[in-house]
Amino acid sequence: MQTARRLYVYLLSGISLGALVLGVTMLLTVLLEALGLGPAGEGVVVGGEDVVRQQLTLASAVTAVSLPVWLIHWFVAERSVRPDRPGASVERTSDVRGLYFALAMGGLLLAMASGLASTVEAIVLELAGTDRFGRSIGGGLALAIVAGAAWAYHVRLRTRDWSRGPMTDASAWLPRTYLYVAMFAGLFILLGGITGFIELLGRLVLDEPPPFIDESSGSWWAYPLASSVTSVAVGGAVWLGHAAYANRLLSDPGWRGASERPAKVRLAFFVAVLVAAAAGTTYLLGDGAGNAFAAALGVPDSDVAGQTFGLIILPILSAVPYAIAWWIHVRWMDQEAATAGSSENVETADRLQLYPVGLVGLAFGATATAWLIAILIDVALGGERLVAGDAWRRELSQFVPFAVLGVAAWIWQWGRASSRWAVDPIGEASSTTRWTTLLIILAVSIGAGVISLGFILYRLFGSVFGLTMSGDPISELSLPIGVAIVAAIVALYHAGQLRRDQSLRAGIETAPAEPATVPSQAWLRLTGPPGADIASALSALRQHLPTGYGLEAVEPLERPAGTPHPTSEAAESS
Repeated sequence: MQTARRLYVYLLSGISLGALVLGVTMLLTVLLEALGLGPAGEGVVVGGEDVVRQQLTLASAVTAVSLPVWLIHWFVAERSVRPDRPGASVERTSDVRGLYFALAMGGLLLAMASGLASTVEAIVLELAGTDRFGRSIGGGLALAIVAGAAWAYHVRLRTRDWSRGPMTDASAWLPRTYLYVAMFAGLFILLGGITGFIELLGRLVLDEPPPFIDESSGSWWAYPLASSVTSVAVGGAVWLGHAAYANRLLSDPGWRGASERPAKVRLAFFVAVLVAAAAGTTYLLGDGAGNAFAAALGVPDSDVAGQTFGLIILPILSAVPYAIAWWIHVRWMDQEAATAGSSENVETADRLQLYPVGLVGLAFGATATAWLIAILIDVALGGERLVAGDAWRRELSQFVPFAVLGVAAWIWQWGRASSRWAVDPIGEASSTTRWTTLLIILAVSIGAGVISLGFILYRLFGSVFGLTMSGDPISELSLPIGVAIVAAIVALYHAGQLRRDQSLRAGIETAPAEPATVPSQAWLRLTGPPGADIASALSALRQHLPTGYGLEAVEPLERPAGTPHPTSEAAESS
């Protein structure tokens, strides 16, 4: 019942908040555009007064309806977490409240970033003296202000909730997921802006506008510049702000730091960054190397003739920021693992650097190798690629670098993992990271092999049954054959690794238990006449026992009345 109530309150709060942000943004947009920040800097002249009245009417209606709905429901939500209310702690740490804050802060951050991006882009285009094509500085600025204010309000409330006591389970990890998703998105928006700057500067130096730009245009650089500035400014602000907050949490000496340091969401963020950065680096290096290979084969694209040097060097330079991001986060992971002071943390961090990046290399290498096999089959058997002239050379130059880079990355990382296995085979075979990696590779390779074999059989059965098939059969079957060959090799090798690891784990689980060390024994009763020396009798008996046997005195089974218990007597004497 309480869960249903929470769902209702927070759902209506979220919907009404979104409508309120929209209405207030529209009102502020009209005001800012009236001050001269409109799409063309002409204020209310654009569209006429009727358009302005219509915008004001709609914005006022949306605001008037959404504001009281949000105030009522949010008052109920906030009242339930006041410290003087019964069950306030349960409400504050509820999963529904955690989900609401994660979604609300994420949506508001996205809206604020979108408004900032639109504003920065419009300003740069205005300064460059280029047509903004309807981009409104006032509209973007209004959205950034309103959404930013609502976002800051929710951040303050969530910080207050944290300050009132610990949170666990979904109430903790859902908002934490927002934090690291925002960090990830901000980082790669920033990297995209940096690579955009690199390409723009390179083209300006080489005097090589993009092929889709008219070279006679004197300000062709304005749009790439606006896009790059926007990505760097917005992405950098989001990433740096959230990273600083996350690091502050990490160094907190209280329960918040203790909760943040072992968080699996944080580890997932590092793994995602390493995978994405490795993929970006490999792709850009392969793109530049592919263009160089194509130039060597004499088959550059006709629409970029004369720009060969730029097509080679600019992608390679653009790969540098991604490689630096990968290196920074590797160092970051190592430092945190070392600071934790646990060898297990160090081992986990090392594996999370090796296996996911190895997967990226294997994905590039296997995919490109399958294409290369398809090209060779097609050319060798006279398929459509051979008939098309230089098309197969272009494909060859495109996939050779990816095959080389991908296989090299996989050998590098898998070689390091194999070295770890050689040092500690049982520990490495029991690793969840290694186990998961092998299962992922096996599942993907088997799935790809099954799909490719299915397509091959479809073509063969169609020919047997006289079905008319479109396309050249050699070209149509070359890629599925290439995929099947590569998938079989990958699956067989990693299945062998998986089976070897399983045998090691099975040996540990089925190892015989140590034999019991409890000696066999029997209780004996020794009696004697009143006043007999029992200790002397026991000593005499011990002299006649076989080797390995012993005899000791225990409490008598029956004691004369009034005789103190031996243990009680010992306790009193002590």
